[in-house]
Amino acid sequence: MIMNISLDLLMQEYSLVFIIAIITTVLTIMMRSFLVTSLQVLLLLSLSTVLPESTGIIQFILIAAQIALSGIVVYKIYKAIDMNYRLVLEKTHQSRPNLINDESKGSRFSFWETS
Repeated sequence: MIMNISLDLLMQEYSLVFIIAIITTVLTIMMRSFLVTSLQVLLLLSLSTVLPESTGIIQFILIAAQIALSGIVVYKIYKAIDMNYRLVLEKTHQSRPNLINDESKGSRFSFWETS
């Protein structure tokens, strides 16, 4: 069985979903979340391979999963920006230390796990 990986239908018929998928992929790379990035790439590949030959319910499930994952990523980006702002306030002594009271000094590899 040969899988037809074609982005033509995805770019023409579902251009908004394709743009959201590309932006979500870039945001997950920026957040250094490799697990979510791989999940997004798998979802993008499934959208491009399954969507042309699928029925209405499968299309709805894949598009809803893409929109849900994009919403979660946007929320996590918001939380990462807020954590970065609080970290700057703490480092410049404008607020009480809450993030830098342990040994990590507020640094982290991935911004996916924000408080």
